[in-house]
Amino acid sequence: MRKLWLPEPIYEMKPYGALALGLLAALLGAARSWATQAWDTAFAAALVIAAAFFVYAVAILRMRHEYRRRSRWNRERRR
Repeated sequence: MRKLWLPEPIYEMKPYGALALGLLAALLGAARSWATQAWDTAFAAALVIAAAFFVYAVAILRMRHEYRRRSRWNRERRR
């Protein structure tokens, strides 16, 4: 299967975009619930979606950090 190639700026912004979408989902769910005074399944669904985006973004950032740390250590060790 062929991977989709993304330009570097978009690749770097991907986890931050996921964080922004998660925050937007949480805010919209809370605003809708406050407006209708109903804390129902739509609010719960918005929070689940927000949590999923947050976990995805944090996982990407953590993996990139670990990869870059190991990669830098390997480059310095070979010198």
